[in-house]
Amino acid sequence: MYRARRRAEGKDDPRSPRTPDTDGHISSDWFRRQIWKPTLKAADIGVSLRMHDLRHAHASWLLARGADLQIVKERLGHADIATTARYLHTLPDADETALDALSRIRNRSSREARE
Repeated sequence: MYRARRRAEGKDDPRSPRTPDTDGHISSDWFRRQIWKPTLKAADIGVSLRMHDLRHAHASWLLARGADLQIVKERLGHADIATTARYLHTLPDADETALDALSRIRNRSSREARE
């Protein structure tokens, strides 16, 4: 009611509708309407999945298979690696994997020093 009253008084102009800037590419809205939603409907899986869920799964699968966090950050277009690190919560053995990697690096360094 507050907004309606202000608009009636001419104080707040409603925003103009957003138009996707496709920059020559297929817009995400088109993909969502023409491909994603019809595919989910045809699959009849009984779960509502968002495009972000697919993005999250992609990042989680990459990390689960040992992809470097920096590479995943770049693929997702994150500015800060801390944002990408949030995807690590899906990995139950992330701490062990990190410790194993550190151990391999340390062992490699000591082997190289002996040679």
